Amino acid sequence: MPGIRKFLPTLLIGSLLTMSVFTGCGRNPVNSNGKGSQSVPGQQKRPHVTRILQPESDQLFTIGDAFTTVVDKVADTVNNIDSVEFFFGGSKIHACLEAPYAYEFNTGSRQVGSLSIRTVTWLADGHKEYHNLQVLLRSNIIPENLPYQIVNAYPHDKKAYTQGLIYKDGYLYEGTGQYNESSLRKVEIKTGEPIRLTMLAGEIFGEGITIFNEKIYQLTYKSQVGFVYDQESFKRIQKVYYQNKEGWGLTHDETHLIMSDGSHRIYYMDPEYFTEFRQLEVYDNKGPVTRLNELEYIEGKIFANIYGEDEIVIIDPVTGKVSGKLNMRGILDKKDRHSRIDVFNGIAWDPDKKMLYVTGKYWPRLFEISIGEGI
Repeated sequence: MPGIRKFLPTLLIGSLLTMSVFTGCGRNPVNSNGKGSQSVPGQQKRPHVTRILQPESDQLFTIGDAFTTVVDKVADTVNNIDSVEFFFGGSKIHACLEAPYAYEFNTGSRQVGSLSIRTVTWLADGHKEYHNLQVLLRSNIIPENLPYQIVNAYPHDKKAYTQGLIYKDGYLYEGTGQYNESSLRKVEIKTGEPIRLTMLAGEIFGEGITIFNEKIYQLTYKSQVGFVYDQESFKRIQKVYYQNKEGWGLTHDETHLIMSDGSHRIYYMDPEYFTEFRQLEVYDNKGPVTRLNELEYIEGKIFANIYGEDEIVIIDPVTGKVSGKLNMRGILDKKDRHSRIDVFNGIAWDPDKKMLYVTGKYWPRLFEISIGEGI
């Protein structure tokens, strides 16, 4: 990736079903005249006389926490509140017809990520007001720091700006980036030499790759286009388009392609049409984990490089929680560093030997490592 990235905001709508009543509220809400009125297009917008007092927008909670949503008048006014409806994750879950207009939610064992809050306040004069915000749910587990051991170190092409790395049948497949330098290559592990190589057009910045159903998929950085090749011949057989502003890492789970874009989100894509199937937000116990880069799907977990860090995070693909981390700081010896050296990036998995291959952009070394249990 280039040295400067802009990251997407946290927008994904979550859902929350576990809740408990905070205060005495009961019957079905109706305003004083049995119907609501709203602003008519062209009319001057009325100033709000109510607001959500708590929680704050984008306030961070840990899964298992309880939090209370409170609605009240902005200031003393003759226009009283008749009732308040509470919506969480797009679903109406409660209504209050008397003060205090509040409801307590227990996050239970919900999925990490953003949770939308919406309230509808019915006023005594028949008008109603809408308020929207979101809260963020971080993981309730502390990621385990997994041990690893370097088994072998092999040569790596110092001119390869590594974006994607795949192990398949005794060889590495590597996608490289940079304008006028991007390529797709099949590499002999022990020598680091490419035995098959195809260059991308000079205006294309190559990104992550994966092999799925004997096809190689390759993303591009800002072109919003991906390429599909025959695995054996490298003949380009398809071009796919995607809505993500940027393509970063790519892997698959035998059903869907799994894509990153540098944010804290991962996208599950249809392998034929490259349409989005679902999104997964990634959080650890501190908050959203951003700059997710090169991806590898390993024994039911997603491994992801963190761009700019010598670290790999291990992600539960169901919950989005980071369950473990691999700290790679210092794996490249100082004597192997040169003026063009760039960030740690590249993850490939040998399922037979249970070995991981890792490297970096313009690194002169590829490392074969074994990792501890618990992935």
